[in-house]
Amino acid sequence: MKGFGLIIWLFISSLAYAQEVEFKASAPAVVATGEQFRLSYTLNKEGSNLRVPTLEGFDLLAGPGTSQSFYSSTINGKTVQQVTYTYTYVLEGVKEGTYQIPPATVTVKGKEYQSNSLRIQVVKGSGESRNNSQSGGNTAAQTNPNAAVNENNLFVKVDINRRQVYLGESLVATIKVYSKVDLTNFGRSKFPDFNGFLAEEVPTPQRIELVRETYDGQIYNVGIIRKILLFPQHTGEITIEPFELECIVRQRLTGGGRSIFDDFFGNYREVRAMRRSKPVTVTVKELPQQGKPVGFSGTVGNITMSSSISADTVRANDAITYKLTFRGTGNLKLLRAPSVGFPLDFETYDPKETRDLTVTANGLSGTVAFEYLLIPRYSGDYKIPSLRFSYFDPQSGTYKTLSSPEYDIHVLKGAEKGEATAENGSAVKSFKKEDVRMVGEDIRYLKTGNLGLRSTGVHFFGTTAYWLAFLIPLVLFILGAVLNRRRIKANADIVRVKNKAANKMARRRLKVAAGAMKAHNSELFYDEVLKALWGYMSYKLNIDRAELNRDNISDILQRKEVNDELVKEFISVLDTCEYARYAPGSNSDQEMGKVYADSIEVITKLDKAIKS
Repeated sequence: MKGFGLIIWLFISSLAYAQEVEFKASAPAVVATGEQFRLSYTLNKEGSNLRVPTLEGFDLLAGPGTSQSFYSSTINGKTVQQVTYTYTYVLEGVKEGTYQIPPATVTVKGKEYQSNSLRIQVVKGSGESRNNSQSGGNTAAQTNPNAAVNENNLFVKVDINRRQVYLGESLVATIKVYSKVDLTNFGRSKFPDFNGFLAEEVPTPQRIELVRETYDGQIYNVGIIRKILLFPQHTGEITIEPFELECIVRQRLTGGGRSIFDDFFGNYREVRAMRRSKPVTVTVKELPQQGKPVGFSGTVGNITMSSSISADTVRANDAITYKLTFRGTGNLKLLRAPSVGFPLDFETYDPKETRDLTVTANGLSGTVAFEYLLIPRYSGDYKIPSLRFSYFDPQSGTYKTLSSPEYDIHVLKGAEKGEATAENGSAVKSFKKEDVRMVGEDIRYLKTGNLGLRSTGVHFFGTTAYWLAFLIPLVLFILGAVLNRRRIKANADIVRVKNKAANKMARRRLKVAAGAMKAHNSELFYDEVLKALWGYMSYKLNIDRAELNRDNISDILQRKEVNDELVKEFISVLDTCEYARYAPGSNSDQEMGKVYADSIEVITKLDKAIKS
């Protein structure tokens, strides 16, 4: 039995040694001159011949100190064991600057392995020799529990990774707290509204961890409160309003009456300090007009496009799926289905949208796919033309155009309308009722009874009924021709037709929005209201939807002699809808009801103000 246990132990040990070798270096990212800290190397296998590079800018005070830890766990009957070896050096920063510590090397079973390199910034210290050798990695700096709380040792800040961006380009706003005191907790807070931006929350850890960072040449304990991905919605300067946070600081009581037991039992109090960040201004630049492609839809980022079809040979009335997939990083949430020039003999349907997007600190990334269902109605050879899609690349500051391949579709003759199939598989031809001739109607019998004969002396020619029989059809013909000409002329005036259809389209969209509001579906509600507003303006002004945006809509409405207040009201409703689609907590019935009423009111006013 003991021999069996030994075999199991050897087997588990062999599994542990089969793990990949991991050799890592760790140290604080920021230290002060005169501060002692640890440089640690961890290895998950037993090694030898450890060689540490020259440590420029630091004094080696002690080391290497070695330690060993053992870890074992059993999950679902499977035991995992791991031994970690740690080599520790105690260093002291002696000269200000940023230093690169090259990789160290160690030998495991005759093979040499390298650790990662480290970058450590040494800043000017307070002149006191401090010992932080009990801390390794990027840990929090030491704090002074006796210090009075002020704006220099405790403050909050909104950091943005870009001060200047293009319209539609994203930037990241990071809300941070900087502390040199014993910060223990947070109280109430007030976050900015981010007016003028579409905001997306970047996932951050629930627990706020304080790490070392330098600010104005000083070391602070810095914690990230929140990260927001922002997409500017108009050009010019946009100001991010201040952030407010209540900080709870533990402070040691000082003064007379203290005893030697105060430090042991903890003679502390909690101090609450409200901190407010400074406003931050972002400059949003207009996209360049030079080189702007025709039909540019406003997509900004780094995008790729692919396309596919489900089949290139089908029978008439069989379905084909045409799929467009966009991948990359940018304002993909605003990407709408492109218009594809499908053959006229293809019956098409609204595309199905699939969005798989992830919010990261680098931007909104993922895929957006559109699937178009096509049904060819007649046999023949058809071509789905190449689709050209343009986007703006902010990194290079240029427009780029993507192209999909052309697809040749061969449609075979399908089953004729009215054709059925018999049980034996043969086709059975059926006919329309009007195609069946009447049989037996060629023989006419002599009519008997009252024949309704009249005298030969009575004549119809020249009577009033005779002339009316000519005059009434003539008048009706002339009237019908005039009305038909007016109808043809009216239908030929596309602008007037779309102008009349604008209200009808808007009412239909708002009716769907009202249903979504009753069902508490805020996303569908705001989407339908936006479609109603933009669709109404597109129909009313006879301008393609892709050419309408917030910048040119004001100029167009002013040329239509619409007053500025009404234009601002229309833009305000648009901004409210677009912000509410992505902002949390904007789905209450009261807010949706207000947006619904404002949309009806502004459409009614515009319908009266815009001259056809």
